[in-house]
Amino acid sequence: MAEESTYYYRLAEWTLLQELYAEKWFTTSTANYSIKNYSVCKSSGRLDAEYYQPKYDALFAQLSKYECDIIKDIAHIKKSVEPGSEAYQDSGVPFVRVSDVTKFGISEPNIYLSPSDFNLNELRPKKDTILLSKDGSVGIAYKIEEDIDCITSGALLHLSVFNKDYTPDYLTLVLNSIVVQMQAERDSNGAIIQHWKPSEIEQVIIPKLPKPIQETISAKIQESFALKAESKRLLDEAKMIVEREIEKGGK
Repeated sequence: MAEESTYYYRLAEWTLLQELYAEKWFTTSTANYSIKNYSVCKSSGRLDAEYYQPKYDALFAQLSKYECDIIKDIAHIKKSVEPGSEAYQDSGVPFVRVSDVTKFGISEPNIYLSPSDFNLNELRPKKDTILLSKDGSVGIAYKIEEDIDCITSGALLHLSVFNKDYTPDYLTLVLNSIVVQMQAERDSNGAIIQHWKPSEIEQVIIPKLPKPIQETISAKIQESFALKAESKRLLDEAKMIVEREIEKGGK
């Protein structure tokens, strides 16, 4: 069942890439350097060579073939809190950090916060909220499947989709794809600790594929997560059975 879950997720990824790679991607140059006008550097505010690598020109040239939007026209972006290590506790409300999040889910946090110190109704992630990491391991996206009682780190932005032309599952998959990962890499290069500014995230370009394709992708992702959840349930059930049998044997 776990293997089948992986299969459906990869099928969703393949459907996306098949659409975006319908035409071969060409780099705009075979040189290992890039020549830009000073006006371009001035408008971007970047002078580091990594920002202007030809592979990024190729990415944006390919995206120009599709109808696209930027994230600020697709989803509301909300920042969470960064309480500091002095607020950490051994019990209370789970505190989810970047290290606890992958594109497949959230692991059990080992740090907690006092519920009386925060407005949980305001901070807890709601169903279909997309968590997007902006510090450290930038560009990790995970869509919340149901309301959860936790507080997320300030390094995890909350994206709430308001543009009806995009499904949350589709947007999450694009955020985790090479399309956005390259944009994150471009924006956050040049720092010892990667940091992706919210102002840069707002300008990230998202290709708008036809709604039927988005819905096909969303269905495959939902099937993948349903199988993953059922696999975990059966595994937990098997563990309980084994533990009960061990206890019976001991008696």
